[in-house]
Amino acid sequence: MGEVWLVRHGQSISNAGLPTGLPGESGLTDVGRGQAGCVARALPRAPDLIVVSSYARAMDTARPAMERFPASVVETAAVHEFTYLAPGKYTGTTRDIRHPMIRDYWDRCDPAYLDGEGAETFAELAARVEVFFGRFVDPGQPGQGFTVVFSHGQFIRAVLLRFFGGLAVPADAMAMARFRGFREAFPVHNGSILRLTAGANRRVGPFEVSHMPPGLRTL
Repeated sequence: MGEVWLVRHGQSISNAGLPTGLPGESGLTDVGRGQAGCVARALPRAPDLIVVSSYARAMDTARPAMERFPASVVETAAVHEFTYLAPGKYTGTTRDIRHPMIRDYWDRCDPAYLDGEGAETFAELAARVEVFFGRFVDPGQPGQGFTVVFSHGQFIRAVLLRFFGGLAVPADAMAMARFRGFREAFPVHNGSILRLTAGANRRVGPFEVSHMPPGLRTL
């Protein structure tokens, strides 16, 4: 039976409402770096495995934990954010500027729709989540010990929806609509921790922010 902690990255430049570059290049703010330190201090012991998204903001969030536990195995895996808009649409824009494009994407409700080169379809997100679930959560897998995953809000929500049976492969329009409602109704704080117990008697806890001082709690 394994224990998996899913950590959302610290506050990024994009989260702070500032213009950003390509989706994978948005780094942390000073607040985000403070949140990353809080996450590292919240780990009760050395993880057997640290899994990190390839995106800069997740890498930056994981760094204090990797420095605190240098003997932990580190793996970069496909737990990056769901980038459903073509990456070029992010360059020099804020989330407010992108809002009409975001709304149009979700209104389309087509899991096979590809917005452009470098974007990901909803069906591809669901497939990534299924691979993650099969490796780290399913009861048929050998115990992984203590695994800490530094990821992103939408990916973590998708894992949680899969945990509750609301997301499957191949993903259909109903699953996409369900995820849209879930992502809009379910806030995930920067640096928050979701604890999963994997295996036959799998369990999930609440999103923890108690390790974060009130002044560092952001969305």
